[in-house]
Amino acid sequence: MTDLSTLLHRKMPLAAWIIDIEQCSVPWCNKAAEALLMDSLSDIKSGQRVIGPELKDRLSLYLEDLDIGESLPFKWPFVAKDASKYNVYGSVISLGGARKGLLVEAHPVSSPGAFIESASSGLLSQFTSLSFAVFEPSGAYLESSVRFNEQFGEIEHVRDLFAVSGAANSFINRLAKKESLSQEIRLSTKSGVRWHKIEVSYQSTTNAVYLLTHDIQEERDHEVALYRLNNYDGLTNLPNRNLLYQQLESALLNARKRNRQFGLLYLDLDGFKVINDNFGHRVGDELIQRVAERIKDSIPSGACLYRLGGDEFVVVLENTDAIEELESIAKSIMQNASNTYPVAKMEMMITASIGIASYPQHADDIDNLLKNADAAMYRAKSIGHNMYCVYEDHMAENINAHLTLGGGLRKAIEEEQFILHYQPKIQLPEEIVVGAEALIRWVHPELGMISPDQFIPLAEESGLILPLGEWVIRRACRQLQEWREAGLDPIKLSVNLSSRQFMQADLVDMVRRALEETGVDPEYLELELTESMLMADAQQSIEKLHGFRKLGLTLSIDDFGTGYSSLAYLKKFPIQTLKIDRSFIQDLGQGCDNDAIVKATIAMANGLNLKVIAEGVEERSQVDALNGYDCQEVQGYLFSKPLSSDDFLSYLKDHNLKS
Repeated sequence: MTDLSTLLHRKMPLAAWIIDIEQCSVPWCNKAAEALLMDSLSDIKSGQRVIGPELKDRLSLYLEDLDIGESLPFKWPFVAKDASKYNVYGSVISLGGARKGLLVEAHPVSSPGAFIESASSGLLSQFTSLSFAVFEPSGAYLESSVRFNEQFGEIEHVRDLFAVSGAANSFINRLAKKESLSQEIRLSTKSGVRWHKIEVSYQSTTNAVYLLTHDIQEERDHEVALYRLNNYDGLTNLPNRNLLYQQLESALLNARKRNRQFGLLYLDLDGFKVINDNFGHRVGDELIQRVAERIKDSIPSGACLYRLGGDEFVVVLENTDAIEELESIAKSIMQNASNTYPVAKMEMMITASIGIASYPQHADDIDNLLKNADAAMYRAKSIGHNMYCVYEDHMAENINAHLTLGGGLRKAIEEEQFILHYQPKIQLPEEIVVGAEALIRWVHPELGMISPDQFIPLAEESGLILPLGEWVIRRACRQLQEWREAGLDPIKLSVNLSSRQFMQADLVDMVRRALEETGVDPEYLELELTESMLMADAQQSIEKLHGFRKLGLTLSIDDFGTGYSSLAYLKKFPIQTLKIDRSFIQDLGQGCDNDAIVKATIAMANGLNLKVIAEGVEERSQVDALNGYDCQEVQGYLFSKPLSSDDFLSYLKDHNLKS
């Protein structure tokens, strides 16, 4: 704590001078000493002794026994011309060589009440930059500096300074005990409640309490801003990775001590890079904010949400009893993601893939718990959008394979390590082949055949889906050309578009060039798009779909019934085909609700002059039910799995001949 007497000396220096005892002279003095010794300086300068012979002899004896820097063991009184009294102290200094002298300081002597009496005449008036006040031990106000008055205004008692009555009571109790203190506390100023550092000293000679205040609000604000900068995400105001690790360490400690469980959900948005690349980071940032708000509303009050950066979030739930609690949170997040987000005057859709891991079931330390939740998230992303997975041991191996594949994907595109397989589309009720769906496969030189579930998410994340998607369209067009040149009757070939590919600004022009270069009739190329893809920006989707229709292409909505399912927009989209998702087909013909849904969907599509295709058909009972509902086409393993080009030609000839 700053000693207040030292502070006073800094503001009003003590009178100090040097005495050369041998010469009985004063070779140096400061300005305060000049004022104090004004009447004596002329005699000193003329060589008159400033001390009597007895004092000289006494001081000389002490100089012989004391070393440089040591103080005299006594003081002597000095009375100034204005009758003010001082105690003079001396310490030994070197005057060069072996000669010693004294550095002398005159300390004012104050009697009780003298400080207050003289304060208004000059002491406190000199504190122009310091906020300084004097109180009685009871807390009654006595005097203050100009700066103090500017900050706090008129007060009658020290209690008036405090923003909290409890703090005031504690402070007054310490004053009564005549304790010195230094602390940071909030005080009520004319500008409002602000943080201050206060230093208090009790002076027994004046029976007064000296209070020095220093406004540290700006320092506190800076500390708070720096803390938020280091620990909170600037875009969403969510706690960031630093605070996540702090909570996880605390949760781990508590769980081990109390034999409890805790868990986390690792979220990664599906296709967010597409939105950033096509709409810009400003739109992407706004979408992230809306997503963060909705996730917060979807999780229980005891759960904490963190943003790791980009489009990654983590939800932590302590003191869980079962993994089902974490799954319930994941389901709530997924359910709320089915509604659109109003962003930049658009209605956008985005979902998240979620990985779940729990302590101690899936890991016994923080790093592995996060890593395993991340692996589960990648597994969910590989299955499909808006999915969650609970961690299983094999997923760690899958994530390593995932990263390995990612490194070779660009090379695979350059070297065209991909092929297309074709799954037949069967017309009902004749059950003849009238088309096919083109499905990409990666023939890895070392790992063999790799399914799209493993590498399509990688392509989406890295942006390689654009050159890969273009390759698929061009290869499909060449395949149609080859079948035509082989004398095959024309059939439709459908190609799936990814969400990022659909957002590509020059997609229509790219498809036009592929058709022109191969000479394929656009009537036989069909593009399949999902509902969520179209609803990400419905108005732009409508414009792009009309561009495809001008080229003469057929358009189909894939996985119908699993996305936004807006009938209002369904009327506006220039599409020709609805493809009912396999999830509605698997229990068909068994008297479940799916029968009513599929029947109503087909009736609605027929009323809108849309063709209906049912995918995932694996049982004859499903075909019978679909025939009864007037479904036009089906595809699935009941008829054929995806085939190579040669095998598809053989199947086409054999199946149609039998039919």
